[in-house]
Amino acid sequence: MKKIINLFIIFLFCIGTILLSIKLENISAAAKYPFTGLISADSLVVHSKANTEADTEVTELAYGTKVNVTGSSKGMYKITYDTNKVGYVSDNYVVNYDAGILTTDVKGIETYDNYCNSLVSKGFDRSYCQYLYYLHYKYPNWEFKADVVNYTLEEAAKAEEDKVVLQTKNENYWLNGKHIEGDYYYIKDSVITSFMDPRNGLFDSLIFQFVDLESSKNIFNDATLKSISGSGNLSKYLASFKKAATTVSINPVHIMTRSSQEGANKSNYAAVTGKYTSSTGRTSVQGYSLDGYYNFYNIGSYADKNYDYTVQRGLAYAAGFLEDNSCMVKNSSGKYEYSASKCGQLSYNRPWNTPEKAIIGGAMFIANDYISKGQDTLYFQKFNIATYSSLTDFTHQYMTNIYAPMSEGSKMYNAYKDGNLLNSKFTFIIPVYKNMSPDISEPVDKSSNSRLSSITIDDKAISEFDPVRVEYLDYKFITAANTIRVGAKTEDSKATVTGTGTYTFDSNGVANVKLTVTAENGNKTVYTVVVERVKPAENITVNDIVSKMGVKVDGSIMYGISPGTDVSTLVKTVTNNKGKATVVDSSNKSKTSGKLASGDKITISGTTDNKQYTIAVRGDVNGDGVIKINDLILVQSHILNKGKLTGYKLYAGDTNYDGSVKINDLILIQSQILGKINL
Repeated sequence: MKKIINLFIIFLFCIGTILLSIKLENISAAAKYPFTGLISADSLVVHSKANTEADTEVTELAYGTKVNVTGSSKGMYKITYDTNKVGYVSDNYVVNYDAGILTTDVKGIETYDNYCNSLVSKGFDRSYCQYLYYLHYKYPNWEFKADVVNYTLEEAAKAEEDKVVLQTKNENYWLNGKHIEGDYYYIKDSVITSFMDPRNGLFDSLIFQFVDLESSKNIFNDATLKSISGSGNLSKYLASFKKAATTVSINPVHIMTRSSQEGANKSNYAAVTGKYTSSTGRTSVQGYSLDGYYNFYNIGSYADKNYDYTVQRGLAYAAGFLEDNSCMVKNSSGKYEYSASKCGQLSYNRPWNTPEKAIIGGAMFIANDYISKGQDTLYFQKFNIATYSSLTDFTHQYMTNIYAPMSEGSKMYNAYKDGNLLNSKFTFIIPVYKNMSPDISEPVDKSSNSRLSSITIDDKAISEFDPVRVEYLDYKFITAANTIRVGAKTEDSKATVTGTGTYTFDSNGVANVKLTVTAENGNKTVYTVVVERVKPAENITVNDIVSKMGVKVDGSIMYGISPGTDVSTLVKTVTNNKGKATVVDSSNKSKTSGKLASGDKITISGTTDNKQYTIAVRGDVNGDGVIKINDLILVQSHILNKGKLTGYKLYAGDTNYDGSVKINDLILIQSQILGKINL
């Protein structure tokens, strides 16, 4: 009987465990559409259709952007974003936000309120609770520690503004247009906040950017390491990474993930081939070959005044060629190398002239220069703000790419998942900023361009305008009027400008113009133009000038000009009558010399107005500047109704100025060709 009771109890326990598992699985399952999604890529391409063809790319959304997921098709989520825009994104880079938070009490663990209170007592802001409660029920062995840093999130993001880059084509995210490398650009603090806000990373696939690298160093197995390398280049070096872990006392999953993140899992990656100089032709600055050296973590790999290429400098560091030139000696093979006997042993077991030396030596560097100094999470290696760091805040940051800790953290999560180690006792050190808003930071995907492309006064663009110059404090404008009309055009169509319109000169003949440009994201730029009126000594109109030029005009056509007339002659006629003139040809190219041709255009300016005329040279019907048989044929065709002359060509063909093109005009052109007359 006792045996039967025991079996019954075991049966009930199993049934209860199954039911609890089902209940918990239902809690963690992805919600049905629609659900709130969180972009977990660095900058995820949005397509107009459910495919990945380049011509369907619409924009890019940065890490931390929330979207509404309404369906899926062909591995793509259909989303709405930016209030009402619709697009498609890869479903590999969208976290189900709704399924990753939990505020409902789960039977068998602490109530939500009790657990949240315990988190707050440890220093966490209450806005962390809904994320950590979910992770607590899912992984009860995990421990979360708060590091309350000395900055607001906004202050920290501003301090990082010129220290981090993002791979993105979305210009709204750029700090400026400065191109760094590839598609990498420095980004604005309003975007950096979404990457630095820890709450955007409190999902199981992202949280390993906060894992304590010191306390987790013994949590690994071969399956975790093989998960990172797959069949890639690093699969050849599993033993070396395990040796590094033992030798240096460091987490092998961390260093192997770092190596993969830096590109070493690709056998053709220049830093690990051992054939850099022979394949690229690049050497150290001294001209020494970089073949035979390795750098699995890209340590020292950045461009500087001596090195234009990052890998080139990293291999020079690996070889010891950054040291004084007197430290180099020629070996038996005729190759220069660093001499320890002359200058002492290099740090971290350099030169790294074998893959294993590079793997172990690089691990020493990471352990000694980062983890032991308080940068003991991926997050703190990128954003050096830990209260217990021995280094100056915002300095000594391992990587420039702002997405690196999230990307490496995801790789570590997948490795531990494949090794069935996610239920191990991991500790996560998570920063908490001062005065945190309950609203999680999202990148601002709005243009910050608050520049003007032009300013006009009475429809005339002000001279020497520069979009970045905001003050014009002594701008003289010739006018006899008491008022001026000010106009402006923005560089960005989404920006707005105020302050345009009519301004009245004061008693001193000065008008103070202020134009405020507001960008889509609210940025403002104020342009100031102090306009000083200069009254014209004499009011000369274009009509006054033309009436004294000895030419004929009809609307916008100027005719009555003899063939062979030089451009300078006509311009001088305008100048002699106190005007200004410029001439362009029929293709609108400037014309300052040579003979006038029908179709040329002259712009004449008086003191208060200007006007452009199209020139008709007498007899030059085809506009080549000379009178030939071709002009005769065109006039003949017109007379026979085979090809009508219009515009300036009609005026050029009307050689006797009677208002029509007839046989008399044909005879005059013929006489010109035969040299009997000069039109």
